[in-house]
Amino acid sequence: MFEALGEERHFHLKRLTRGLMVAGTALTFALAAPLAPAHATEEADVTRGEAAYEASCASCHAAPARIIARVEGADDAEKTEALEAFLPDHYAEDDQDRADIIAYMLSL
Repeated sequence: MFEALGEERHFHLKRLTRGLMVAGTALTFALAAPLAPAHATEEADVTRGEAAYEASCASCHAAPARIIARVEGADDAEKTEALEAFLPDHYAEDDQDRADIIAYMLSL
């Protein structure tokens, strides 16, 4: 009789453990999801950036070299950070286009 109770208890503990593992895994993915980008971007490309700049920016900002010279930051990383903060509200909402435009501007 006690052996039967032990087996039943063992079965319930295994089910509980498996359920906790599944729930823990789901929770891990749910918490990590907001940290991931909405969609992965390719490596920034200067050529695509020049085309995107010409299409979206050049009509108002003809001289990109003058613009990048005025962006605050001691190095490319700081300038990239400043542009990443500014461009989403300035007609560069797409992550890939923005990365490409920044790569182009920094190449000047």
